[in-house]
Amino acid sequence: MHGRPVGDRMTDWIVLGAGGHARSVADVVQRKGDRVVAVTGIPSGRWDVPVLVSDDEAIDLALRSDLAVALGIGSGVARLSTLERLRAAGVRAPAVTASTATVSASASIATGVVVLEHAHVGPAARLGPAVLVNTAAVVEHDVVVGSGTHVAPGAVLLGGACAEDLVFVGAGAVVLPLVRLGEGCVVGAGSVVRDDVGPGRTVVGSPALPTSP
Repeated sequence: MHGRPVGDRMTDWIVLGAGGHARSVADVVQRKGDRVVAVTGIPSGRWDVPVLVSDDEAIDLALRSDLAVALGIGSGVARLSTLERLRAAGVRAPAVTASTATVSASASIATGVVVLEHAHVGPAARLGPAVLVNTAAVVEHDVVVGSGTHVAPGAVLLGGACAEDLVFVGAGAVVLPLVRLGEGCVVGAGSVVRDDVGPGRTVVGSPALPTSP
């Protein structure tokens, strides 16, 4: 999904979350000409829209008023579980793509994805449900990004790399072509990953090495 995520008309959204990341998501929605009508959770700073007490309240409002829902949640596990709950309730959770992001027409973008300002998603890349491609991150051609994974600001996944489900790629990290990041692994900020990383492992440095055996 590219451009305006729900047709050509202005869309009203609820952003799940009320912290700093939710502010970034809300800003993307508003800069595209859509409207945020409510957020949920414990607010960070002042919001100019109602702050709903719970996701239950948000789901009820979304269904009654035919609102779209955007995931402004930092945790990959929470994003994914929340998306599954929205799906079960029949709530729309389209991808949210910043107007300054570049997303190839041949990329595959699942529901609940957020692509923030100045990010790039290349040809034939595949982003799974609830993926977060953060500010100025790069997901190059033929890259596969699994469900709930977070590609942090300025991180780069080069051609043909694969990040499985619930991976965290830290800010400014570079994952070289065809490297595979196993489910739940963590790549430290600024790292350069040259070799495959096993599930659940944490790697840091250049070249990136495991933090423990």
